Formats: sequence, C-alpha cells, structure tokens
Amino acid sequence: QINAFVKGIARNHSIRKIDIGYMSDDTRAAVVRAVGNYSQLESLTITCHNDFDPNPNSHSAVVGLFESGVCQLRELELSGNGIDDDVVATFANGSKYIAESLEVLDLSYASIANDGLLAVVAGLANSTSLKTLKLAENDFSLAAKGLCALSRLLQSLPKTLEHLNLQDCRINDEGLQAFIQGSAIHCRELDLEGNESITATGLSHLSNSLQSDSCCIERLDLFDIPSAIGDDGMKALARGLAHNTSLKSLHLGCLFNNATIPPAQWVAFSTALCDPSSVNSTYLSNHIVQRITGDIGSDNICPEDVDLYLRLNEQDPKYAARCKILMKHRHLDMQPFLQCEWDLKF
Repeated sequence: QINAFVKGIARNHSIRKIDIGYMSDDTRAAVVRAVGNYSQLESLTITCHNDFDPNPNSHSAVVGLFESGVCQLRELELSGNGIDDDVVATFANGSKYIAESLEVLDLSYASIANDGLLAVVAGLANSTSLKTLKLAENDFSLAAKGLCALSRLLQSLPKTLEHLNLQDCRINDEGLQAFIQGSAIHCRELDLEGNESITATGLSHLSNSLQSDSCCIERLDLFDIPSAIGDDGMKALARGLAHNTSLKSLHLGCLFNNATIPPAQWVAFSTALCDPSSVNSTYLSNHIVQRITGDIGSDNICPEDVDLYLRLNEQDPKYAARCKILMKHRHLDMQPFLQCEWDLKF
C-alpha cells in the first residue's frame, strides 16, 4: 500500500503542499524522492519527535530536494522536539538553495538553541522574499550570539518581513538587547509573548528601539511578561510610545493577573498619548497607537482617559492632535482652531 501511495504521488504533478509529519522515516524519504521533480511544490511540512523517529534518515532526501533547484518552496515548516541544532544545521545547508523563494519559515515547537539559530541565520543569508519567521517555543536563554546574528541578518535583508514570532523562547534582557534593533526596523509584527525573563531593563532596550525614526513595528505582543505590567516596565514602554510613529497595537497582560494593571501605572501611558504640560507637548504626543489589549476579547484594557485617547487616534487620526489640544488647553482662544484647517503630519 505504501508503494502504491508513493507511486501515485510521483504521477500526480498537481500537488502543491505536502505534510510528511507523522510518517515513518522510510516513508518520508520515499515521498520526498517522489516529489523530486515537482517544480510546482510550494509548501513542505516536516514534524519530527524524539519518541517517534530517533534517527531520521529522510533529512538527506529533503536536503537533496532543496539542492536540486527544481522546487521553489514558498513555505517550509520544521517542528517537533526532534528538530534540534544538528538537524537544523543539516537543513540550513540546503535551505540556502530555496532562500530566495521562501516566504514563510516555521521552526516552532522544536529544540533549537544558539547553534541552531546561527545555522538558521546562515541559511537565510540570500533571502529576498521572507515574510514570516516563526521560532516560538525554542530555548534562546543562552542564545545572545544567535539573536545578535539574527538582528544583523534582518538589517541586511530587504524589508519584506511582516511577522517575527519569538513566543515562549526564554529570551532574557541580554537576548532582547541583542536582536531588537534589527527586528524593530525590519518587521511589522513582533511577538514576544511568554518570555518571562525579560525585566524592565530589557524593556528599556525595547523602548529605545521604539523611539527610533526607522522603527516600523505596528503590532507588539508582550502578553505574559510580568515586568511589562509592572511600574518600571510600564514607564519604559511609555517612553518608547512617546516618540514612536509606527506602533498601532500593543498586547499586555498576564494569564494569572489579566486586566488588573493598577490605575497609577497608566499615568505614564496617559502622558505619552496626551502630554498636557504645554500645547507643543500635546501636539508632539503619540497620535498613532490605537489599541492596548489584554487576553480576553479585543477591547482596550486601559482606564477611561487612555481609552479615549486611543479611540481618537483610531477613529479620527487626522484630528486627534487638535482634539487633545482643545481638551487639555481650554484657556486658548478657540476661534482660530475652529476657522482654520491644520495640516498636521505625524
């Protein structure tokens, strides 16, 4: 039956997506060889677990598929705890042959550490089309060098990356500092959820990158990072928001303490969104960010004043600055504000 199945695959040249996850090693290798002449193959998924395939021999067949130059994969997923540094290094040697066509690389839920991450970076050196890079649920607690290499890679590539997922990777302050610069200027969505080792010190590094004129992050996920809803962490994030011109959505909160951030800790956010100290300060406040959400639903989790500023930014971006000035500086002569059109640019 397996032979017939493989022969059928070899004859079918319309297959664009193949998942060779929960198969025996021999079957995986046979399937890979069967699609060796598939120029239309776009997506390949391989799942390896130590308790399922301790010594997979199909990896060489996959690398041979990459090196053949026949298929131009757009999506590649390698997952499972059997995908460790050595396995990733093997695939990375072949992935350089598909790097130019690759748009999605998913290495989540694997066993990748520093050396594996360095191999991934090397394999993506010629990437020109990468849109999504998923590295969730790996162990980067001692991967500062690998994360630094990732940052340098992102700074050297065309700005095509839309989503970088580093959820639950045990990243600490040193790791965050190592990669955040390249990430901030290259990707639109950055997911750092669950990296509980990040403290206010690490968030300060993140804040500095958010303030950069070249920052292009539009969605930032810091859910399940306790320090992000602490007093120092909130202040650090608020400093980043104050001068940021790209971020539209911020995800905060913790499963064990959802949506219970003390009101006093929101003061810095309120000031970042609408600084009442002077008209000029209000004008220079953040009029870009639109949502600060928790885990439940998609509603904002912030106090009434912060929620009002966010809604102004979202619903009336052209007039947000004007509305905030009129709200906070009632002593001004209102007539000029009502008669003229301001050409405000942010």
